[in-house]
Amino acid sequence: MAQVGSYRERLIVDLNDLSARYVEVLDASAIRPHNWDRGFIGFPHFYWAESSPELQVRRMTLLAEVKDLETRIRLLFPHATPEVKGILKESFGLLRRWVKRGTGDHSIPRSLDEAKVIAQKSIDDLKSLADFLPDDEWRVRLVVDTNTLVDNPDLTAYASVLGPRYMVHVLPVVLRELDDLKRAGRTTELREAAKKADRRLKGLRNNGDVRSGVRVQGDIYAVFEFIEPQEDGLPSWIDLSVPDDRLVASALLLQSRQPGSNVHVATGDLNLQNKLAAVGLPFVELPDSP
Repeated sequence: MAQVGSYRERLIVDLNDLSARYVEVLDASAIRPHNWDRGFIGFPHFYWAESSPELQVRRMTLLAEVKDLETRIRLLFPHATPEVKGILKESFGLLRRWVKRGTGDHSIPRSLDEAKVIAQKSIDDLKSLADFLPDDEWRVRLVVDTNTLVDNPDLTAYASVLGPRYMVHVLPVVLRELDDLKRAGRTTELREAAKKADRRLKGLRNNGDVRSGVRVQGDIYAVFEFIEPQEDGLPSWIDLSVPDDRLVASALLLQSRQPGSNVHVATGDLNLQNKLAAVGLPFVELPDSP
């Protein structure tokens, strides 16, 4: 059975990992004093020493990691208060600035030991934002991709992997692809399988309002989502005209709205699995039939 912490818990782990790698880069760095004349007022007192090619590679890798975490954490606070906005701006601003290392930075301290303390304070401030994220009555949530749904439209098929209680989210991009396959699937078998999945999903309407959630069986429920992802705030590599990317974006936004849960995506598509890993979302594959 899949045992993965909530998204909120996993982000804390990611921030701890970032802290360790940040210290490694600082340990390989050096801070030098500026030898300004007394007449130079308003100039920074210290600067980062020149990096070796190896250290520059490590800095670029670390910068990408900082930016990735910043994107994911900012998605958790679409309506941030001024206090939360301040923490995000100051903490990520410093973490990015000290890796990029441009000129004119007044925040550079006199020693690496001081720099480590300041960087850790920024990361700890980001971790403290977890206190503002709500718990979730659904510890496990599931998104099923189109191909997997066509292979097996039974939404309870994942109980052996996820446990007996979870909420399934049916996304607009999946319903749209399913509708296309019903009409233009490349084989008769594929078109019939898509129609079967479509009938199975439509049958859930008999159990109640699918927009607010209906019982499928036991403690497994399903809800039909209707909100489409927009470009704002998403990772830069996501192309919403690509169905796989649209599903990843939808799942990431769903997870960001429910940080106390753990959103899995059911897919056997290797490329989609790789994209999910890039945004920190776990996947499950369709279990073998008993």
